[in-house]
Amino acid sequence: MSILQRIATLTKAALHEGLNRLEDPVMMTGQYLRDLEDKIAEAEQRSRDLQAAARLLERRQKEYHMLAELSEGDALKALESGDEAKAQQAVMAKLTYTESEKECATGLEETRQVLAGLGYEIAAAKEERVRLKAKRTELAERAERLRKVPDSVTPAPSRAAFSGLNTHSAARGFERMEEKIQEWEARQTLPGRYVSPAADTEGSVDARVKEQAAAELERLRERTKGSEQ
Repeated sequence: MSILQRIATLTKAALHEGLNRLEDPVMMTGQYLRDLEDKIAEAEQRSRDLQAAARLLERRQKEYHMLAELSEGDALKALESGDEAKAQQAVMAKLTYTESEKECATGLEETRQVLAGLGYEIAAAKEERVRLKAKRTELAERAERLRKVPDSVTPAPSRAAFSGLNTHSAARGFERMEEKIQEWEARQTLPGRYVSPAADTEGSVDARVKEQAAAELERLRERTKGSEQ
């Protein structure tokens, strides 16, 4: 059962029973606060995981950029020595590394966006936690005051005596709590991106990649011709 379902169940049960026990509001807000604490801890752990993923993506991006430059240098050397096959292989490697670098850059940007949103939601949840703790203290104080009322002053049964806590207001408060959790959970989405290793450059190559390789090889040929003049 989800957190929202548990909160809804507690709220409905208490309202249907008329809140005939003075400690019910305190019990419900206490349960919600425990759930909120768990969700904050879970979100903070997810934030740490995302930060580690961002560092890894940034490191891989730099590595692929360096490997692409090295492969271009190998292609130039191969062309200068007349080894067309080796030059072709080096160009293909460069294209693969360049594509992996782009994937890392995209994944890094997505991860940073999720981190920013998650950080905002965690901060908002902590502010809400402070507010709800204060509200829970207020409810406890009100319940305690009702307990201390002499029987001669409040001769009616406990169900009638409790009516002063305004159950409609309590219901609206829990609806607002539920909406905040829904917004928080809906935005906590990990970027489902996995960066493929670029070490294996001998796989199948489609026509688009071959065309790119041919264009890159021609560019490097022109570059070597220019350096000879």
